[in-house]
Amino acid sequence: MLSEYSAIEGRSLGFWKLLLALCVLVLMGAGSFLYVEIHGHAVTGMNNQIVWGLPHIFAISLLVMASGALNMGSMSTVFAVKQFEQFGRFSAFLSIALLVGGLTVLMLDLGRPDNMLLPMVYMNFRSMFTWNVFLYTGFMTLCLLYLWTMFEYKQYKKVVGTAAFGWRLVLTTGTGSIFGVIQGREVFGSAITAPTFVAISLTSGTAVGILLLFYTFRWTKRELDARLIFGMRNALIFFLVLVAYLLVVEKFTRFYDPASYAVESWILTGPWAWLYWLGVWGIGVVIPLALMFHHTIGNSVPGVLKASALVIVGAFCFVAHTLLAGQSYPLDLFPGYTISSAFQDGVAGSYMPTLNELFLGLGGVGVSGLIYVLGIRFFRMLPAKAEAPEGWVLPWNP
Repeated sequence: MLSEYSAIEGRSLGFWKLLLALCVLVLMGAGSFLYVEIHGHAVTGMNNQIVWGLPHIFAISLLVMASGALNMGSMSTVFAVKQFEQFGRFSAFLSIALLVGGLTVLMLDLGRPDNMLLPMVYMNFRSMFTWNVFLYTGFMTLCLLYLWTMFEYKQYKKVVGTAAFGWRLVLTTGTGSIFGVIQGREVFGSAITAPTFVAISLTSGTAVGILLLFYTFRWTKRELDARLIFGMRNALIFFLVLVAYLLVVEKFTRFYDPASYAVESWILTGPWAWLYWLGVWGIGVVIPLALMFHHTIGNSVPGVLKASALVIVGAFCFVAHTLLAGQSYPLDLFPGYTISSAFQDGVAGSYMPTLNELFLGLGGVGVSGLIYVLGIRFFRMLPAKAEAPEGWVLPWNP
């Protein structure tokens, strides 16, 4: 029933403070874009070897989370998990907000945003970037249609929701394949990269959903059954185990090939190893799993929220490590031959992000946040009261 959903009032001082903070982030991003547009990319930390820096890390992280944010809608529509059906609108709208924020950063940091129509006019279907034009627009369209069916045409909700679920898997596979199909750089070029991106999207999207649901309901003084949070915690644990499995399998297969010994050893012990061990494994996998498996912490809402926040940081570190380590490793221009020159032969790339890049990335976060806040203010995206179905018991607890 439409009466079960309502928009937030948005009249409190806290709401206006949040809106102002998000507007400041957007203005910071816009100012950074104009500064780089006028002075060129020389004012950033990017260089001839590291051509994708911090803004791209923000952009890809938001795009990956956008796919995973549809989890709650997919669980209810595709897998008939009824307790999450009440979050379907929230889930689809959050996906749209995160996707727009990520694409905004990506578009503004391409160097010439005024040439954005060129990839759409001159299609190169051997490039993943061309395919991503269709993947992103298709996902946006399906999310909007999915949202529309939940508002007006519920008889089509299952069909459109199933299509959106399938498309989101293809979308994240396409994002991961940007790196997985590159053979020119030895760190990239792995068939497991795309499935790992899918798994990362499942974890980070679920974590974002948990945090936003809890704090939105708390700040708007709505009731949220804690069992629903714990249900999402169980899903998050499963997704994290999947991420750990794929990370281990990737290293096993890469080390099995003697030709990959040097590059894999560099990844695990080189200048970006700290980002892999501390960021991806420590913050992103091990500590969240330890928190959620703990009998006391894992069965408390604050414990789940802490684990979710760490998962988001870990996803960001995963994208950062993929981009920066992948670009930093010295290029083997002529495999099987020894070459020498006076220009950076065998030298690993170095990169130090600037405030301009940070502000541009945060601007994308501000765009996503602004869309989300205004959306729940003017549209009935959230249930007035979120309760677990009568008689529903969690199948498992730590």
